[in-house]
Amino acid sequence: MSRNRLWSSSLAYTVGNLLIQGVSFITLPLYTRVMTQADYGNYNLYLSWVTIFAIFIGLQVNGSFSIAKVKFDKRFDDYVATSSLVSLLFFLILSLVAFCFRGFLESLLGFPSEIVIFILFQAFFSHLQACFSQYFIQNQETKHQLFLSFGLTFGNVFLSVALLLALKNGVWARIIGGFVPLLILGILYFLFLLKKKVVWWQKAYLPFILATSLPLVFHTLGHNLLNQLDRIMIGKMLGMRQVALYSFGYSLGLIIQIVLNSMNTAWVPWFFEAKRQKNKEQIQEYKRHYLLAGTFLTLGYLSVFPELVGLMGSSAYRDSQSFIAWIIVSYYLVFLYTFPVNIQFYHGSTLYIPVGTLLSAGINFLLNLVLIGWLGIYGAALATLLAYLLLLVFHHLIAKARYRYDEMTEKHFLVLIGLVGLYALFINQFLDQLWVRWLACFFISLAFAWYYRAIITRFLQKRNLF
Repeated sequence: MSRNRLWSSSLAYTVGNLLIQGVSFITLPLYTRVMTQADYGNYNLYLSWVTIFAIFIGLQVNGSFSIAKVKFDKRFDDYVATSSLVSLLFFLILSLVAFCFRGFLESLLGFPSEIVIFILFQAFFSHLQACFSQYFIQNQETKHQLFLSFGLTFGNVFLSVALLLALKNGVWARIIGGFVPLLILGILYFLFLLKKKVVWWQKAYLPFILATSLPLVFHTLGHNLLNQLDRIMIGKMLGMRQVALYSFGYSLGLIIQIVLNSMNTAWVPWFFEAKRQKNKEQIQEYKRHYLLAGTFLTLGYLSVFPELVGLMGSSAYRDSQSFIAWIIVSYYLVFLYTFPVNIQFYHGSTLYIPVGTLLSAGINFLLNLVLIGWLGIYGAALATLLAYLLLLVFHHLIAKARYRYDEMTEKHFLVLIGLVGLYALFINQFLDQLWVRWLACFFISLAFAWYYRAIITRFLQKRNLF
């Protein structure tokens, strides 16, 4: 992938995903005003369980697509078909087990049996959507992937809003509104593979599927426990109104994760190719630009997020702004930890990835027990931040010990985390002073423009703008 293609793909994924998320955020004020806080909290708890069940139901076979694309290349379509069939068979087995223990699941999840059924099926179709997206990403079909995401998002929003206006039960309106588009997309996914005339079952792929995907089940479980466990524990310890408040704030913090994750989506194929070609100097140069872009965007979002709280939620959600900065910093730590994790993926080693995330999830659970009881939802945000920091340290040590990873050093991490962390503290002191925050953002933008003044000048001269 050329430099221009890397940045154009990164920009396309970022802008596309922001537009998609933008649609969701435009409707967020409607959801928070039409639904009661209890309904909003219950629906977010429902989504938390869907996310967790999706990890097991699909065996995370989509996580092996990036490695399979390199290993099998021209036989990639057959691999995708076989792995999708494996996930379907496992879903059927797991559904049978769930039916036998439906009473236990009702008690565990806190939902009646009919909602438990929707949790299982929505989890599976969410997995199929992830497979479909990964297929396009690994084939670098950016437009197809974005079209798929746009279709799913608009379908979800349109149906959810229509049902919210038609039904009295806000929880069921959101559940059905989210499920139906995923169901349609799942059917289209299998029709798409049928049209490709793939070989649906090749036993030779099974060992590779299990060897690469099963560790990712535990990795994704740990990662999602980090994201969802706080809401589940807040629901048990503080009640649904606090879940609603925390979920709202977490959703606003999520914007920066979408941006940084979109950049990583474009970065990984280029990085793997550059590593194979041993372009060390090019990797170092691009890595510097990539890091600066991610850091600049994080600092910029820290400066303006308090305005979004007022725009997207009623006064009942205003208290959420006190902890959003720490959610943003947490996602910045996730951005940093992708560097040592990508090295492990490059070498086809996923063994230590789930170990780190499960340990981090366990630490997050213990911290939540203490900090939620002490500081409420603010404590949950701090617990998430500390857990992600420990996860970054773990993966950096693994990458350094096993692969002599030196593209990111301890000094790099300390400087970047210190900069973003101190800026978050500064912002939290001036949540109600817009001019202070925006002035700080202006000076950061000036510094960034000065650093890239040569590139900006060439860009303007090329287009006869300067």
